[in-house]
Amino acid sequence: MEICTGEGKPPPRVGKPQAVLAVLLLRPNQAVSFDTLCEALWDGEPPRSALSNLRTYVHRLRRALPGDGADILLSHPGGGYELRLSPHDSDHLVFGRLVHRGRNLLAAADPRGAAVALRRSLELWRSEHAATGLDRRGPLAAELAHLDIKRLRALEDLAGIWLELGEPRRALDTAWQAVTADPLRTRGWQYVLRAHHRLGEHGRLTESYALARAAFRDGLGRDPDAELAQLCERLMYRPYAGAS
Repeated sequence: MEICTGEGKPPPRVGKPQAVLAVLLLRPNQAVSFDTLCEALWDGEPPRSALSNLRTYVHRLRRALPGDGADILLSHPGGGYELRLSPHDSDHLVFGRLVHRGRNLLAAADPRGAAVALRRSLELWRSEHAATGLDRRGPLAAELAHLDIKRLRALEDLAGIWLELGEPRRALDTAWQAVTADPLRTRGWQYVLRAHHRLGEHGRLTESYALARAAFRDGLGRDPDAELAQLCERLMYRPYAGAS
């Protein structure tokens, strides 16, 4: 996580100041209570000095913001803090808007425009997970996991669009990013198999299904859903006319 201001200020320290920042970023333009922040920082076991510590972390964050940060990170009289953001101020907000735009373009029968929007959204990510290195405690655990899932869905959407546009190699590369991040998502594997089929890679198709099967057995103690096995079997015996 970074704060980019153009003023050369040091970023907030990794750890609890960044956890405070993450909670406020995920709830922009609304008051976040002390209780919610403490839950994210200490997972239900705050120290006696929790409120004092929290004020110190907020002070550090303000020092990293433009100006003195007081008009961006606000204190609320009833307790809690609010981070004032415009729709362009945080990558995760821009990501969400671009994904929404991509899906609207796809619904409007503009797959190429949808691909541009989804690619731009995914370029904002620097790793497979949001806020890499941050301890996921309390509300942060669920909210950051939800953001990770949004990225996976965007990757899967983009893989499907590449197939629709007749670009199976791009579809395969994109789908592999999804299953590498989470090998227990059936939809990602479906696009991997379909891309192999479009490329005429029947041997790779069965190899990838074997990898999916091993991942599900290791992770869930069972085989993938039957639809994935059925898809693999159908594709194996149905040559693709456009395969090269």
